[in-house]
Amino acid sequence: MKLGQPALLTYEGADMKGTIQVTVTRIEKGSQADLKDLSGLSKDQLKATPYYVRSVIKNVGTTDLSHASIEPPTGLLKDGTEARKLLVMGDFGTCDSLAKTDHFRPGASYESCGPVLADPGTTVTGAVWTGQGYADFPPSAGVSWMP
Repeated sequence: MKLGQPALLTYEGADMKGTIQVTVTRIEKGSQADLKDLSGLSKDQLKATPYYVRSVIKNVGTTDLSHASIEPPTGLLKDGTEARKLLVMGDFGTCDSLAKTDHFRPGASYESCGPVLADPGTTVTGAVWTGQGYADFPPSAGVSWMP
């Protein structure tokens, strides 16, 4: 799909199943300075460049998906492989990746951001959503966006 183009996807998690619309709106290149206040990063991670995959996620089905754990889309490197996800516990104002689903009834939507890292010499050029990050999630459930 093209960046900005919405995709209708099935969300399955815990005891919920519903339809969501995911639209990757843009991919922003950050700077290594964005990582300076994060603790626990390795030397390799600190050499990487952060990218922020920004999206809008909307509940377009009839199921109340309140409190669903919906992961945001993540980045794709120029060679088509997934970029390393940057998992942040706590506040990361540059890119808030927490699912805002406390009240995610039909028609509700929220903006999301998936932080990823690109090693030196690589760039994030696209995005991918493959479900909820579980190994047993059907691979055919994913979609990718490119400029």
